[in-house]
Amino acid sequence: MITGITLQIGTPSPSTPTHGEIDVSVNFSPLCGGQYNTAGRLVHDEYEQRSFAANAYADPQSIESFVKRTIISSNMIDLSQLCILEGKAAWKVDVSCMVVNHDGNVVDAFLLGVVAALMDLTLPRVKMEKVDGQEVARIVDGDFDESKTDSAQNGQKIEFRKLCVPLTIGFFKGKMLVDPSLEEESLCDGMITVVVDGMSLNKDDGVLSGDILNLTKSGGGVLTSMEEIAACSQLAFGRAKELEPILLQK
Repeated sequence: MITGITLQIGTPSPSTPTHGEIDVSVNFSPLCGGQYNTAGRLVHDEYEQRSFAANAYADPQSIESFVKRTIISSNMIDLSQLCILEGKAAWKVDVSCMVVNHDGNVVDAFLLGVVAALMDLTLPRVKMEKVDGQEVARIVDGDFDESKTDSAQNGQKIEFRKLCVPLTIGFFKGKMLVDPSLEEESLCDGMITVVVDGMSLNKDDGVLSGDILNLTKSGGGVLTSMEEIAACSQLAFGRAKELEPILLQK
């Protein structure tokens, strides 16, 4: 997965004059896997050969919707950080991902790619100028000036309130397959993705716990008991413990 960010300066919505915007998109092509055509959609023949759960987890629109919903609804980022001037100018952050090689569990790769790219982002320095009587935001060229006190002019990293860490698990004949490959996905009766907050982890009596930010499943007969939900959550917390120092570059 290759992830990149492009920035635009726009006018914030009247309903949220102090907020910027984050959008995400994902691109599939036949180069990443034979199950996609040139339009980035699942090939019909391949579609019929895979399980319902596997197709739901390979559909580009479903993946985009899930990742964007997770980023926004989790309140991982305070969107007011993207405001340049209230009601006048704010950043629109477009996160684009290209799937290079789809060998399964693209949902986790997509969400982790978005999180990593946002953590690496530094907003450019800008200043407000009057053009034809209107205030316009302009990106400032040149070196970083530490004497500036306005963070919007200085350029800044985005601060994270939470850290979205996903884990996808497939169910096959009553067994759980963590981080399934493409072949395993095609055989699974159902799939579940648990997204937890990597910043909320704590360990009591040797058991990891924390906040669950999102949970989605596809396919029938998945999660028939609270014990299975607890087991999936524990696995997700374990993944978060492993990835949290990597994502935060500790």
